[in-house]
Amino acid sequence: MGQFLNLESFFQRPHIPIGQRDKEQLGEIYIRNDGKRHAFANWLIALMWEEDEIDAGWKTIVYPVAKERVFWLVPPLFYTTVPSTFDKAWRLSEAIKTSSRNDELTEKYVHPYWDDWEKI
Repeated sequence: MGQFLNLESFFQRPHIPIGQRDKEQLGEIYIRNDGKRHAFANWLIALMWEEDEIDAGWKTIVYPVAKERVFWLVPPLFYTTVPSTFDKAWRLSEAIKTSSRNDELTEKYVHPYWDDWEKI
């Protein structure tokens, strides 16, 4: 029981590797206390249901992930602030995945407070 739950066993999806340019940008965004760079290797693109008194819907969130480290120890690089439909959140996650393949995710989605749904 002393280990963290391995979510990989639930979701069999291929890893989304972080490109070299994105790794360099992440090194400037996420600075460790000891001055070293985090060893980020993959992106976690998540869809999360959120519900409150005003809104309910899906949010899209992106975390840089380092091997052998739980993802929630680092703040997300990107997340939508207003919940939306599952279809819009999914399409945004696919656009983010395409940007990661082109090694430009940090360039396009570095500002975490993004709600420009017309772009997808």
